[in-house]
Amino acid sequence: MPLQKGKSNRFLKDSVFIFIIRFFPSLANLLVLLYYSHSLPRPVYGTYQNFWIQLNFIYPFACMGIHALILTYSPAFVLNLARSIKQSKVLLYSIWVLLLAAGFALLQQRSLDVHLLIPFFMLVLFSANIIMESVLIVFRRFRALSLISFLFAAGYCWIHYAVVQKGFSYQSLFFYLLVLTLLRSIASGVLLVVSLPEHADKVHSDGREVAEVRRLWLHLGVYDILQIVFAGIDKFAVSILLTSSLSAVYYNGSQNIPFLPLILSAAGSAVLIQMVKVGAADERQSLIGMMNQLARVLSVVVFPIFFFLVFFRNEFFSVLLPDYAQSVPIFLACLMVIPVKAYSFTTVLQKMHLGHIINKGAVLELIAAIVLMYPSYSWLGLPGLAGCFVVTTYFQAAYYLYHAAGALQTSMSSLLPFGNWLIKLIVFAVLAIGIHYMLVVQFTPAVSLFLGALFTGCVIAAALYLEHKKQARNLHVT
Repeated sequence: MPLQKGKSNRFLKDSVFIFIIRFFPSLANLLVLLYYSHSLPRPVYGTYQNFWIQLNFIYPFACMGIHALILTYSPAFVLNLARSIKQSKVLLYSIWVLLLAAGFALLQQRSLDVHLLIPFFMLVLFSANIIMESVLIVFRRFRALSLISFLFAAGYCWIHYAVVQKGFSYQSLFFYLLVLTLLRSIASGVLLVVSLPEHADKVHSDGREVAEVRRLWLHLGVYDILQIVFAGIDKFAVSILLTSSLSAVYYNGSQNIPFLPLILSAAGSAVLIQMVKVGAADERQSLIGMMNQLARVLSVVVFPIFFFLVFFRNEFFSVLLPDYAQSVPIFLACLMVIPVKAYSFTTVLQKMHLGHIINKGAVLELIAAIVLMYPSYSWLGLPGLAGCFVVTTYFQAAYYLYHAAGALQTSMSSLLPFGNWLIKLIVFAVLAIGIHYMLVVQFTPAVSLFLGALFTGCVIAAALYLEHKKQARNLHVT
């Protein structure tokens, strides 16, 4: 039997741990953004944000998809792959990262009053942490990684708060953040060294040729970069072509929903980790089952959040961003992409080493979005511009699903629980409409938003519990 008893529990447990590992730094970043947006003058805040925007744009070039590739294989195969890399290739890669770090440092020197070495080493350590985190996730050191992540997030918040209280300076802030990042790197490095003996003598059974692995690595690296470009090209175009006030309106309305990408990433990573334990004979059926399980679990989180944000969008902006009411239609347009986030469309393709399909879909999505940007803006204004990226995302999802079904020699409907999704969409929509109507006629927008968020959290918790019990019962029966 491909899906052994208890795999549902392991999948949910792995997903939760991976989410927690990535949740703490994201939460800390969100808290700092809210604090700094109110504490710093707008030009100072903007310069601070530029540091992270540029860091997040450059680091995929430094990681080159290595962190994504690692999650595809077993610990033994990862170690075997590492041993097979020639020293000359390691040297070339190191030079590449150092050149990127030097470029990033020069970029920051033009806007920040900090020592050149601070942004230089920040990029190096930031990229190293991302790769080490992937290795440790494959090694299943979830609890230790969660602790490291929590301590880093706590230190991150404290440093930002203390620097403002003592008199803000870029030099102090980024120096202390560099020290914190170094401590995180040391902790992860020690954990990695301690974990190596567990897997050093194990025999891998992945059966992949080095050339095949190399091709997947290159494709994942390109895909990572394409995703960064796609996520920011509309904001970049607006900032160049329109006034700064319109740019601010569009930027606030088109922000990604916090933590949803983490949920999708954690679930997709958990599937890949579970699949390394499955033999080649059972791979196809197990992957189909795991993807259905993934879709059912993600839907009970993503769908309630989607309907909460849709129906409470006016309260959301009137309470948190009262000066940006014009952003609400843009926000609504961007929300339409959320339902598609209830599935990891590239996981099957990554597992089957179809990286070229992943990149074709990413390139087609980017080209289609660029072509549609101007006519969409001319027709519907800024909401139309945001909406064209939603439309292309759905087309890309269909493209990936079609090729994933072909790779597994099955139908598209077998990879997605369409009936299950339809029922959940109806139920969660009715609940959101009902709670919104009851709250807005009784309470202020702030209270309505808080109670609506609290109710949505309870719905997600209850739905996750029921989904978990249902899947456990089905496995027991099987």
